[in-house]
Amino acid sequence: MEIPDSWRILVTGVTSIHGWPIFAQLQKLLPDTFLYGLRPPNSNVPDAENVSSFCITEREKLQKIRDEFKPTHVIHCAGVCDLDVCEERPEWAHSLNVQGTRAIADVFGNDIPILYMSTDLVFSGFNPPAGGYTEDDEPNPINVVGKTFASAEAYIQKCKDHCIVRLGLPLGDSIGGKKGAIDWIESRFRRNLPVTLFYDEYRSCINCEEIGHIVIAILVHGLRGIFHLGGDRRWSLYDIGKYVLNKGGYSPTLLHGIMRNQEENGPPRIGDVSLNSTKLRNLIRAEEGKVFKC
Repeated sequence: MEIPDSWRILVTGVTSIHGWPIFAQLQKLLPDTFLYGLRPPNSNVPDAENVSSFCITEREKLQKIRDEFKPTHVIHCAGVCDLDVCEERPEWAHSLNVQGTRAIADVFGNDIPILYMSTDLVFSGFNPPAGGYTEDDEPNPINVVGKTFASAEAYIQKCKDHCIVRLGLPLGDSIGGKKGAIDWIESRFRRNLPVTLFYDEYRSCINCEEIGHIVIAILVHGLRGIFHLGGDRRWSLYDIGKYVLNKGGYSPTLLHGIMRNQEENGPPRIGDVSLNSTKLRNLIRAEEGKVFKC
C-alpha cells in the first residue's frame, strides 16, 4: 500500500498491543522524518530518534510536535485498558483515556485528520445482538475502561475530520513482551503458574498484524466515521488460554475455567462484546476494488 509523499504521520501509544503493529508497518512505508511516535514516560522502546517519551496529557509537548513535526495525520493509540488497575485507579484511567484524548483533540483536531483506536469494551456484552455489535448500537459500558473510552470518543467526534475504530481483542506479540492477552497468559505458563479464565466472556479477537494493515488502509482510503474491527471468530477468554496452552505445549493443569458469576471481588465483567465488522471490511474491499480497476 502506498502512502502519499506529502503525508507526515504522528502515532501515539506506540508501545500498546495495537499501536506497535501500526507504527511498525508505517516504518516500512515512510522515511523516519515523515513518521513520529509517542511512547509512555520512562519507556525506552522503541529506541529511535523519531520517538519521544512523555504523558499524553502534556499539551505543551503536543503543541511542540504539532508546530515542529507538522503532522498531516494523527493515529491515536494511547490509553490504558487494564481492567483491574483502572477499577482501582479510576482517576488515573480518566486522566489518560479521557483527558489525554481531549488533549489530542484540542491540539490537533481543528485541521488535522485524527484516527482514534477505541475498544469493544464500550459495550456491556449483556443481551448482545445476533451477529455482533454494529456501529448503530448504542454504547453501554459497565467498567471504568469502557466508560472512559466512551467519553474519549465524544471528544474525538467533535473534531472536524475524524475516524473512530472500535477494536476487538488484539492477539499477537507486543513490543516488550509484557502487554496483551497472549503475553500475560504465556508469562504465567512459562513460570508454571496457573491461569483462570472465563468460559462466558467473549471477544472478536483479531491478529495484530491485520490491525496494522487495516488501519493503514483506513487512512489511505480516507474513511470517516465510526467503524468496528474484529476478527471473524468469536473467542472466549478460556479459548485464548487453551490456544496459548496448546501452542506452547504447557501442562493442561495450568489452565482453569470459571463462569463470570463465580468470580469474587473482581472488576465488572463484560459478557459477549463480539463486533460486527462487515461495514468496515466491505468498504475497504470496495475501495481496493476501485484501485485495482484503475
